[in-house]
Amino acid sequence: MCMGSNKISLGIIGKPNSGKSTLFNTLLGDYISPVGDEYGLTKTIHKKKFIHRNNEFTIIDTPGLRRKSKVVVKEELIRNTEVVRLTKNVDVIILLIDSLENITRQDFRLADLAISKNKVLFFLFNKIDLIDDKKTYKLNLNRYLKNNYSKYRLINIKFISAKKNINIKSVLNEIIYKKNLLSVEIKKQNLKKLIIYLNKKANFPKLNKREIKPKYIVQVKNHIPKFKIFLNINKKPPAIFQKYFDNAFRNYFRLEGIPIIYDFKMSNNPYVN
Repeated sequence: MCMGSNKISLGIIGKPNSGKSTLFNTLLGDYISPVGDEYGLTKTIHKKKFIHRNNEFTIIDTPGLRRKSKVVVKEELIRNTEVVRLTKNVDVIILLIDSLENITRQDFRLADLAISKNKVLFFLFNKIDLIDDKKTYKLNLNRYLKNNYSKYRLINIKFISAKKNINIKSVLNEIIYKKNLLSVEIKKQNLKKLIIYLNKKANFPKLNKREIKPKYIVQVKNHIPKFKIFLNINKKPPAIFQKYFDNAFRNYFRLEGIPIIYDFKMSNNPYVN
């Protein structure tokens, strides 16, 4: 694996009062962003830098994002637009969720936004110190997300307390690892071994009663892992095959919690295009 840059830009998003500003201040070890019980206390976007394990983090604390139907103040609508714009310019996005509240559709919308921009995404469940049976809570939550969120394998799940500084360093270490994982380079012979492995399993999804099989895979230079997959069909593969291939690819190379781009090529000749 090739190691990435030691500079990491990190954005914190989430609903109002999820603890974003507390996390921001805890990471910096300073009081920068306002905290309190007042709804939507953060009105501006704060941007600061700090060092962890020789990595320079640029961290952005954003105002809480509410559904457009609940945004009635023009200034807040402008802030929401700015927050969405900022998600395009960071490496890693933290979606902060209050552990005392159920995960909501708005949380999933924010997650989908980050994933659509091909960002490394962390679900951080804050205030875990206030949960009595932590083990059961974590097991049930992981099970729920695995069964109900189709993009489960693209996310990283952690449990923290921003106020009490619980698991914060562990999260930063994991962020560094996942950021560096974006620079992974897979050797051609290992990509070939994957095809051999999949052919031995012989349980590919079918299109018009014909098994869809990858014939050749090549990695493309890109800021995140990107691969061209040449198939034995001349039509776009259905979603079921794309999901099947993504799961198999991630399992084989142990690539969890990062974005991967697949460019499926419908050609009998792997050297066309």
